[in-house]
Amino acid sequence: MSSSIVSTDWLASHLDQSGLVIIDCRKSKPGINPPIDFHGKYLEAHIPGAVYIEVDDISDCSTGLPHMLPDAEAFSKSMSERGISNNSAVVLYDEGDLFSAPRVWWMLTRFGANNVRILDGGLNAWLKEGKRTEGGERKLPPANFEARLESQVVVSAEQVKQALGKVQIIDARSLGRFRGEQPEPRPGLHGGHIPGSLSVPFTELTENGRIKSPQALKETFSRLGVDTTQPTISSCGSGVTAAALLFGLHLIGAEDVLIYDGSWAEWGDINKDYPIETQ
Repeated sequence: MSSSIVSTDWLASHLDQSGLVIIDCRKSKPGINPPIDFHGKYLEAHIPGAVYIEVDDISDCSTGLPHMLPDAEAFSKSMSERGISNNSAVVLYDEGDLFSAPRVWWMLTRFGANNVRILDGGLNAWLKEGKRTEGGERKLPPANFEARLESQVVVSAEQVKQALGKVQIIDARSLGRFRGEQPEPRPGLHGGHIPGSLSVPFTELTENGRIKSPQALKETFSRLGVDTTQPTISSCGSGVTAAALLFGLHLIGAEDVLIYDGSWAEWGDINKDYPIETQ
């Protein structure tokens, strides 16, 4: 398997490995009302030894936009308090659909974590296979995480405007939202997409509850019009599943990918005047 993915069997056989940090980062999808209480579900049952981290709790939520990338100082503090160091061997899991685990993988790796992988199939696969779980809260002793950004990882709306027609832009939302045929789950947003962008729903990255093989991922991106040799900006509704597309491209060796962190929550704002297409 990829150095960025682990199997359920591998994890089951390494639960007692010294220095291993398992993170349950399941997150409720937008538009679900009331939101799913995944921390409550974690308390009921999780992979043994796993701690729970909600994306919003380690993000900058002070900008008026959802879960933006925090600064290095804030991320250092949040990881250190949760017992994660730069050298921790980290395994992340969501439900298995790559909704939220890639966002946490992206944050950790971009800020300097050295060994971070995602559980193929997530918790759903773990439970389907009858592997053991535990309940209650797990906390780790504090550690030392020194966050640093060695290169640009996000772009602003203004940078996206400057890139229109010059840089490949991909959109992880559903095709219906991309075309403006389905309502946005967040209020106050137009329908449609950034002009010239490509529809690449993040759900295309998995099949039968598992991450597609590298060859299948290459075929998927190609079918959807993505040139994996070109610089790319990845977007979505609010920056979370944009990281899933980045992760999928990473698995096939395409690394020149930046995330538009404001994504449609910013670009589609009815009070903003950014150009929009619906076809």
